[in-house]
Amino acid sequence: MRSSFFVRLVNDPFGDPALYVRVAHRREALLFDCGDLHALPARDLLKIRAVFVSHAHIDHLAGFDHLLRTFLYRRQPLLVHGPPGLGERIGHRLAAYTWNLIDGYPLSIEVREWAADGAGQARCFRASRAFRPEAPRFFACPAGLLHETTHYRVRAVSLEHGDIPCLAFALEEKLHVAIHRDALDRLGYPPGPWLSRFKDLVRADAPQDTPVQVARHDGTMVVRHLGELTAEIAHCEAGMKIVYVTDASPSPANAEQILRLAADAHLLAIEACFAEADQHLAAERNHLTAGLAGALGRRAGAKKLLVFHHSPRYQAQPRRLQDQAQAAFRGAGES
Repeated sequence: MRSSFFVRLVNDPFGDPALYVRVAHRREALLFDCGDLHALPARDLLKIRAVFVSHAHIDHLAGFDHLLRTFLYRRQPLLVHGPPGLGERIGHRLAAYTWNLIDGYPLSIEVREWAADGAGQARCFRASRAFRPEAPRFFACPAGLLHETTHYRVRAVSLEHGDIPCLAFALEEKLHVAIHRDALDRLGYPPGPWLSRFKDLVRADAPQDTPVQVARHDGTMVVRHLGELTAEIAHCEAGMKIVYVTDASPSPANAEQILRLAADAHLLAIEACFAEADQHLAAERNHLTAGLAGALGRRAGAKKLLVFHHSPRYQAQPRRLQDQAQAAFRGAGES
């Protein structure tokens, strides 16, 4: 399967949490947590369409002002999703600045809060109104479905991080449409924007006789029916799934939630804060150990494991947590 999502940690595993996911062929990206973002160039920041904040501790939200500064002149709205209370906190950050010279700026920021009971509340902040908060409104998010486009969706579950909720997220491609390059060559159809439109029609389950304009190598266009074109150049399979988990107390309840969310994920990005020898610190500070992170990935059936959010106490042994997590993921380490 060709990747539909290209994933990278913004910072090294000892740095602030922030996972950047570029969506293939879409010129757009998603951001999971918003720690220090200075390592991302502006061209990458400006691809971001939605931010998913697990909770409002400073290392997970400190990059918001940098993101705001980059987006300030943009027409593209910015969506920010997170737990209850996030809208008020974003509002306070916006109110900390003087906005007397931005009249007419087009930027709007919509903050959407989600709670484990299924309630959703959205609040909009517009540059044209000096980012004064508008009245909150309800938005539906059944079964934790926070965000949905024609080609992917993002779901959330609420975990316990001490006495506060912390959201974990699953990014799921709705359907993976694999293109047979040899068929394109045989038919004289070069890759191009028409392929993205074709994939969107397939994912939307459009009628088989839907006309599709197809480019040809000689620069002309030909019209084909969706059904016959699909049979000739593509096949469909289950889409990619990326799961992001951080700041979770090492409790049985959290483990069960993580296992359900991460089942059969192509990639599980999960915190690994403490070594197995320091399980007492993990319990005291409400974080996962590296061994538990790896074991959860193995039990969930994840194909790959990416660990981050290492405690700075291990900087003298930078591979220790990585090695413990990967050993447990392979079933060779202590879980």
